[in-house]
Amino acid sequence: MPATHHVTFIVNPVAGRGKSKHLAEKLIAYLRDNSIPHTIVSTERRGHGTDLAREASKTSDYVVAVGGDGTVNEVAAGVVNSQATLAVMSEGSGNDFARLVNAPSKIEHVIELFLSSERKKFDAGKALITYDDGRKSERYFFNSLGAGFDAAVAQHVEQITWLRGIPLYATALVQTLAGYHPHRFTVTSREYSRQEEYFLVCVGNGKWEGGGFKLTPDGIPDDGKFQICCVRGKSVIEVLPILPSTMTGAHIRKKNVDVFDTQSISIECDQPFPVHGDGEIFGLNIKKIEISVVPQSLNVVITHR
Repeated sequence: MPATHHVTFIVNPVAGRGKSKHLAEKLIAYLRDNSIPHTIVSTERRGHGTDLAREASKTSDYVVAVGGDGTVNEVAAGVVNSQATLAVMSEGSGNDFARLVNAPSKIEHVIELFLSSERKKFDAGKALITYDDGRKSERYFFNSLGAGFDAAVAQHVEQITWLRGIPLYATALVQTLAGYHPHRFTVTSREYSRQEEYFLVCVGNGKWEGGGFKLTPDGIPDDGKFQICCVRGKSVIEVLPILPSTMTGAHIRKKNVDVFDTQSISIECDQPFPVHGDGEIFGLNIKKIEISVVPQSLNVVITHR
């Protein structure tokens, strides 16, 4: 890579159940041996990755998120709408964004981020959140946002410390099913308007969520729109037969599943509901969320190998 290019690596030391912390030690030696101008920093608290990435975007050509989907979400939120380019080292429990960009997980492949890769502009999702106490906040997501069941699963994922990948999310899914009750959402967009009992509403900028479930199989991160998957149902028993087909995307042909594309959507409920963005819990007591696409706002590295 050109010597003028500077790279900042943002490491989440607890990602991948602590694997990222050990990787960072080896990464230092690798970068030195390959004469890559770099800075390595570690996150210290929730949200810290966004602050670090925002600062790094001012001085670095590349900002690399070393971790899983939650780390990528934080780092990308600091890079979005800047001139810097996001790259990813896949080291988390869930790596759905990493699949989109074919991110390396081995140190010896890191240099491919800069030599054997292309740069693309991805869309971002912007969510205006209203909580049940009247507070409002704004959050970005880059792969998927979910309201209802998949957000409840994400909450359980945070509590499981001994698994990774599909086994982790499958375990959390089973735990969530035991006590989950659907929400009566009002879902509104230009293309769709309905009030009903929903098991979940997934807003996909990419194809996968939850460590590999293909909830929005036709989601494309640079086409200026989301794919929406709404699963209707009044009980877990009613929806249970659909769940296995979410691994392949075949669920979109089921009668109680609505799928459509849109640039903006709102989800509202009289009772508080949980929402996740890229696997990060945005809130458990949300009353309304208004979501819009921010086209071509994130520079991203796609690797080829």
